Amino acid sequence: MELREMDLQHLIILGKDQTRDLTFYKLVFTAFERLTYDNSVSTEVYRNSLLALVSGFLASVKPEYLPQAIAAKNLLLRKFNF
Repeated sequence: MELREMDLQHLIILGKDQTRDLTFYKLVFTAFERLTYDNSVSTEVYRNSLLALVSGFLASVKPEYLPQAIAAKNLLLRKFNF
């Protein structure tokens, strides 16, 4: 199964049982990155769109899961493998 073939709703459903697992958040953020990269006409549009998607997603995460989501985001930004 390729990540780019999955929409956000499918990713959320698939990862519902994994919400405490950083891998779920890695999949979500990677999907956001691919979506914005494939559909942006410039670097500025890409950055703004990615920021909007990630910010909106983090705003919707339950408070008890937010530390895991932020940890995954920070690990990806720093290019750590997990």
